[in-house]
Amino acid sequence: MTDPLVRVAGPRIWAGTLSAGITAVLVVLMASGNASSVSGAQIDLVMWWYVARASGLIAWALLGVTVLGGLLLTTRFMRGRSHTWIREAHEFGGVLAVAFTVIHLVSVFADDQLRIGLRELFVPFTRQGNLVAQGCGVLAFYLLAAVVVTSWARAQLPWRWWRRLHLLAFPLFGLACAHSILAGSDTTRPILHWACLVVGEVILILAVLRLLPTYRAGSSTIAQTDLPTTTTPLSIPQPRTTGSSAAPTQTGMRLLISQTTWEADNVLSLRLRSPDGALLPAWEPGAHIELALPSGRRRRYSLCGDPGDARSYRIAVLQVPVGRGGSVEIHNDTRAGQLITVEGPWNYFPLVPSPAYLFIVGGIGITAVLAMAARVASTDSEWKLVYIGRSRASMGFLNEVCALGSDRVDVIPSDERGRPDVDAIIAAASPGTAVYCCGPDRLMRAVEEGISRRSDLTLHIERFTGIAASGGDPFHVELRRTGQIIEVPADQTVLQAIRAVVPAISAGCEQGICGSCRTVVLAGEPDHRDDLLSDSERDAGAMLLCVSRSHSDWLVLDL
Repeated sequence: MTDPLVRVAGPRIWAGTLSAGITAVLVVLMASGNASSVSGAQIDLVMWWYVARASGLIAWALLGVTVLGGLLLTTRFMRGRSHTWIREAHEFGGVLAVAFTVIHLVSVFADDQLRIGLRELFVPFTRQGNLVAQGCGVLAFYLLAAVVVTSWARAQLPWRWWRRLHLLAFPLFGLACAHSILAGSDTTRPILHWACLVVGEVILILAVLRLLPTYRAGSSTIAQTDLPTTTTPLSIPQPRTTGSSAAPTQTGMRLLISQTTWEADNVLSLRLRSPDGALLPAWEPGAHIELALPSGRRRRYSLCGDPGDARSYRIAVLQVPVGRGGSVEIHNDTRAGQLITVEGPWNYFPLVPSPAYLFIVGGIGITAVLAMAARVASTDSEWKLVYIGRSRASMGFLNEVCALGSDRVDVIPSDERGRPDVDAIIAAASPGTAVYCCGPDRLMRAVEEGISRRSDLTLHIERFTGIAASGGDPFHVELRRTGQIIEVPADQTVLQAIRAVVPAISAGCEQGICGSCRTVVLAGEPDHRDDLLSDSERDAGAMLLCVSRSHSDWLVLDL
């Protein structure tokens, strides 16, 4: 198996090696081109000029590639592995451009024939000859330093200010182009003119594609980041405890989507921050938040970032074209700079103390346990993570998972290794192990069956999809507070029937996995069809309206 750290470093090694190689080739070509007309001693005298010109051209090329890569990322032409590769090259390209710019400055200063001192290197428009070229170069250097330094300090800066500073990359590239064209004697060659024209046109087109959606969205997107935002007072909801029948406290926040990243094929992660940089409610591994999408849909997603990061949340969304529309809306309509309403966090899937842990996850289920595995990996606990997916390209956060420990992580892409032997995985667990599972229904059922044969193990599961909510005999529901009586047919859920007369009734996932529609039953015998409520909660009268039905002909609800 390829080391994930090698895969991450691939674009950087490639970019660095290629840039250094091209620089050496340019120096050799420039020197050899003049060898027939000048002596070897004269070539030695102008060698710094050759190095200065070659390093300057490479720095300009790296800036063009970096700007081009950044635009490709924001316009979403690249996904999956290609997106990750371009992101790595984009991030490293800026640093590499700084390195070659420094080489360019040192070699220009060292060339005696150019007669350029420190004043000409750092103060624009001070050189007597070629005034404009020198000024453009100095200004480009300062803009390059501002972009790179603020990128390194991105986590400490308010997002909207970092974004504005990062947009300096556009005038930076323009100044670099002007400097490259005006400063050198070899810029009369047609191939350089055509290269500048092609790169410039591509960047211009991508910039237009990037900026058009921003202006089209108007005040609902980027413009909102500059306006004061009203939020409800923040509190820190506690994980559910056995015997509690109270609904989770809602904590609505307007958060900024500060970053979107393709983590794998059709897996998009969102980084959420407070627009004013305020601290966010704390959370523990296993917690989730709920997004209120612009369409009115409400969807919950597991927090898969670092619980120690008090200023941002990270979630990841798998696009399901044949789903209920929430994932498609996020993939197609959300972009960095938008504000979105977030509620939570809540934790119905907490990490419990145990002498050993076994994490069995499939596909996007990794988001529910990634923070757990990272927490356990930082301790001396015994643990193992089995990560199952269709292919490596479809498995999100693969590099992060593998970095937790190659001896503790078993990555099983089905296209390489076939279906995993779940029974063998469970059989190898030591007594007392806490088994955490999240993934497709097929995997969940296989794990449940395997655990049923191991009474010495405890199972903790998190479902991303619910179970059948319709089917069975019709019955009646009485809403005690209003006195309304509603008939619930066999092909309709309780929530759907109530919504017809009470449109504002609270609901979330509508699959029995978020708890937003939890209601107290005052009379009747509910038919519980969820995996969220504990036995004590059910005994206390709690019921989820979106999936559960009734064994009796009549239910009386506290609504």
